[in-house]
Amino acid sequence: MKKAAVKNLKIKTLEQLLNEQYPTKKSRAKADERFHRLALGYEIYSARKKRGLTQKELAQKIETTQSEIARIESGEQNVTADKLNKIANSLKGKLKISLV
Repeated sequence: MKKAAVKNLKIKTLEQLLNEQYPTKKSRAKADERFHRLALGYEIYSARKKRGLTQKELAQKIETTQSEIARIESGEQNVTADKLNKIANSLKGKLKISLV
């Protein structure tokens, strides 16, 4: 990078970037919801991989479809507490929910 480009570089905080990307409270709330679904989906994905199961095998264990597991893992689908408990049990884990 040239010195002139570095000199004109403006560094933004994460909060500034989020405010630019999601300017309204509603759009920010939707983004936050999506983030939480993605984080949960990643936890399920990681636990499934750790147990050496495919999406199809996990789906069979909890009597659902592979496509539903894919949607949950990708954060595209909300999941009920009952379904989370089934997933946790089938992955030999425990479901822990906390409100902070």
